Amino acid sequence: MEEPEANSSGTQENNSLIERAVRSFVDILSNAQPKIQVSSLPQAHQRSAITTTRGDMQSHQPPARLQTTAHLQPPAQQQAASSVQREMLRSFPAFYQGRKNRGKRPFPSGSLIIPAVKQLEFNFCLMPESTNKTPKNEIRLLQAGLGRRTISINDSADHEEITRVLTEEYPKMKNLTGGWLLYKAAGGSGQRTISVVAQGYTAKMLKSNTINGKHPLYIVPLQEKFDTTPLPPDAAEFCKMPKSQCKSCGKTLPLQLLVIHIETCGHESDSEQLQEGEVEKQHEADVEDQVQCTCPVCGGQYPADLLPYHASSCGESAPEDLPSSSSSSDRARPHRSQEEHDSISTPDLDAERMGVDTHEAWKTILCPQAAATLFKRHLLRKNEVEPPIRASVDIREDQESQSREILAFYKSPQVDWARPLRCTLQGDAAVGVGVQRHFLSLAMFKLQHGFNINSGVSNITLLFEGEQDHLLPATSQILVESNLFVVAGRMIGHSFLHGGPVLHGFSEAIIHMLLHGDVDTATIYLADVADLDLRETIHMLDGDELLSDQQTNEINNLAFSWDLPAIKPVNRRWLFQQLMQHAVIGRRTKQIKQIRKGLKDTKVWTLLKEKPETARIVFPRQANAFPTAQAILSLIVWPRDDSDDDEDEDDSYPRSIQDQTAGFLRKFIETASPSQLEQLTKFWVGWEIPTDTLKVRVVKGAYLKSSTCFGTLHVPGHFQNYEDFSKHVESCIATYVTGFGLV
Repeated sequence: MEEPEANSSGTQENNSLIERAVRSFVDILSNAQPKIQVSSLPQAHQRSAITTTRGDMQSHQPPARLQTTAHLQPPAQQQAASSVQREMLRSFPAFYQGRKNRGKRPFPSGSLIIPAVKQLEFNFCLMPESTNKTPKNEIRLLQAGLGRRTISINDSADHEEITRVLTEEYPKMKNLTGGWLLYKAAGGSGQRTISVVAQGYTAKMLKSNTINGKHPLYIVPLQEKFDTTPLPPDAAEFCKMPKSQCKSCGKTLPLQLLVIHIETCGHESDSEQLQEGEVEKQHEADVEDQVQCTCPVCGGQYPADLLPYHASSCGESAPEDLPSSSSSSDRARPHRSQEEHDSISTPDLDAERMGVDTHEAWKTILCPQAAATLFKRHLLRKNEVEPPIRASVDIREDQESQSREILAFYKSPQVDWARPLRCTLQGDAAVGVGVQRHFLSLAMFKLQHGFNINSGVSNITLLFEGEQDHLLPATSQILVESNLFVVAGRMIGHSFLHGGPVLHGFSEAIIHMLLHGDVDTATIYLADVADLDLRETIHMLDGDELLSDQQTNEINNLAFSWDLPAIKPVNRRWLFQQLMQHAVIGRRTKQIKQIRKGLKDTKVWTLLKEKPETARIVFPRQANAFPTAQAILSLIVWPRDDSDDDEDEDDSYPRSIQDQTAGFLRKFIETASPSQLEQLTKFWVGWEIPTDTLKVRVVKGAYLKSSTCFGTLHVPGHFQNYEDFSKHVESCIATYVTGFGLV
């Protein structure tokens, strides 16, 4: 047994000697080629060169000596080293392959790149005091260093960082004590209710509450009020705003404030140059006192400083004679439209002579008629150089198509309705002022009496319903959703600005709600209830008569449907008022808001807001809607036998026939019905409002004709009796709706 053990130990000793010999041989070869690059070997060779071997290979580490660059050796030496290394790997694979690294690879070293900081933009608005409504006048807040601003905040900002940024942007917050909160507003337009934002303000939380910064955030102080006095342009609140210089006065202002400054800077400089000497002193003293004097000639009310200038020109006008006079100077007191012209043309001119800025002069006039007309005149003059608004109606189409064209015209958004109006009648070659009058008259007629559009119930769509002088907006939800009452407000304001017909017969309660919006102070009559069934039910409560069981049930059913209590002896009168209030106003709040919006679009709301007494001019009563027969006769200039008359003798009749025909026309006007007078006026001048002068000419022709632009009626003189004349006139004036007949 000892002999095999001796053989085994001898074999191991021989293997150990062979291994040391091989290692020594490898060391010799490695020392002979010290600069061979490992990267030049195949991948398997590289792994064997960089791994450690079993046993004593860890101490020698020959592959580490091969990691030198090969670009310092000649190509022949590199090739020889590669051949030797491959031969050694083939002969002794166990010494060069080694064992692979076990376990997970170590993590790479951390990156030194700093991630970019993301900025979020928010719209903040600093409020002057604690409130739950959005601000009405943000310009006033902006002038005081408050208001809305766009602020960039780091997306990782916390409450302290947000507070620091807001304090830098709004210096007035530095001294704020008592705390503040952020609020947000619900969607919509106009003044809205704001609600508090959850506490713990962070940039990400504000981002989610504002839908990525689309909605503004309102900073509301809890216990203090900020001063809203306008700050100087060099205040710290405006240091970050871009600035520019005013060309008129040379002041450097922030751009947001420069827009406001420009509107007043020019007027201030002009008034300083114009108001000089004693005229300036006298005018300022009189304006402060606002003394109104009566003109002894026309009876109009004018400021004391303008009265002498008015009287000097008022006395030069033609005297008023009887309406029956047929001389060339026969000019009776004109109808409403001419009264407006006379009442404002002279004081407006007087103000210009005095060097007074007439931009706001209409506010100082006590007469509502004169103030309204002066307001229209200034507004139209301000826009007279602007591109005109073009309207078109195809009179060859049916009434429904014409109604849709009119509605489409007034539905156009972002239109300055005070710009000049140019109308075209497709299918009619007529041009001039008469075409514009015809368009406005047609539009207001359809607004008053209904548009020829099938709404599923009837072929006529009424926007207003009820009795005359008690008209109310219709309660149809389809009309509200279609914004047709915004269209109605635009039509009313647009026609009023251009001197056209207006909507007459409006309810006093609706006018009160338009101007004041206070339902408790509105005067409501039973006749204002447009629905006759509702009116009959509500009328049962008026008085002290005992009610039957059926009447009580009807009243209670109506009260319950409108969330009102049942009738009792103690609340009978109160319930009567509440039912009338809801029937007239409560069901029409959206319609009233839309009409007010339409009036604001035409800028007529400014007149109604500043001078509520002009509401009866914008919304006249039915009795004042159309002129009477005497009013029309007072404006007519009858044909006359004048030597200076430039009329064609071949186209005129002798004086006797002219007088006879004029007598026929006078008799027709005196005996005509109101609707016939309206048709005659429309046929004569293009709309139902007479001009200051209505001329009559007796001519040789077959039919009654008119020149609407000049207000001249051409009457044929071949009639021998009044009956034939009356029938002819009635048939002719009824064709006014079809245009001018000039195809």
